[in-house]
Amino acid sequence: MSPLFPIFLALLTTATAAAGLSLERHKRQLLGALNLSTRPPLIRQPPLIPYSLTSHSSDIYGGVMEQITVETQTESWSCITPDTIVTDCFQYSLAQIEHQVVIKSASLILHSQATSNVTVMVFEVDELFGDERRVLDRFEIGDVGISRGVVQVKFDLTAQFLDWMRRSQTVKMLKIEILSSANYSSLRLSDAMLSAPHFEISVFRANEYSSSSSSISDSNCAGCCVVPFYVNFTEIGWNDWILSPPGFYANFCSGQCSSVDFDETYQFMKAALKDETLRMLPEPTCAPNYYGSVDFVVALGPRDIRRTRVHGMRALSCSCT
Repeated sequence: MSPLFPIFLALLTTATAAAGLSLERHKRQLLGALNLSTRPPLIRQPPLIPYSLTSHSSDIYGGVMEQITVETQTESWSCITPDTIVTDCFQYSLAQIEHQVVIKSASLILHSQATSNVTVMVFEVDELFGDERRVLDRFEIGDVGISRGVVQVKFDLTAQFLDWMRRSQTVKMLKIEILSSANYSSLRLSDAMLSAPHFEISVFRANEYSSSSSSISDSNCAGCCVVPFYVNFTEIGWNDWILSPPGFYANFCSGQCSSVDFDETYQFMKAALKDETLRMLPEPTCAPNYYGSVDFVVALGPRDIRRTRVHGMRALSCSCT
């Protein structure tokens, strides 16, 4: 027997137990949302869904939220075009973003030295004619004081990113300029920025349908992760009164939290507490931090058919909090 088998068996048992608890929790949550203490009486012949309650664009099977980081393609802080070489420019490949996912947000993140009273500007550079550029966004940094050594600047480029994806643009060049607010002179970028900026992309990835209510997919995720978990109303005997959907991905969070995974709130509280009170601060655990809702069509009786949206039914992403 492999020495890893007992560990694998323990993890599988823990995940299965968590799935069972998740199922019971979601059953109670759905009943509570409908102001029911127990399921309605058995309906021998489930009624048809009225056309007015039919959903024409419903997300039945759900999915999970994922965070994708897009770094620069090269270490160079210059972009080469057929026309010229653009300095203080960074090139990104968007090919790793799959078209099957739904982009929820796209932010360009850069870290600069704590320089006061400057303007940070982002330009889109034309891939053929480097001298042609378009302003995407700007960020004003006022007086940051002397206590902070690093400033994080976050540009919301979601609209532009979606447009790039629609036009199937796989390579983008962005130029960064940092200008003094006093005289609008350009600062040396290598002195002001600690590293090349990167993209942080939040996407929604739909799960593939699984007919097993206890199906737990294998994942390469290490640490605190979303575990896909499908609730099948036929298998739990609720398909006579829950007319739609046939099931949904509830998901749950599982995994260990190391010190590097703890969120900023915990780190701040830990730094603020004294040694004698630090032990009273519970360590973060793996838990959902982003939920999704589910639309249900339910029959509380043969002639009492309703459509309702229940929030918080799906765990879409997890964190150590």
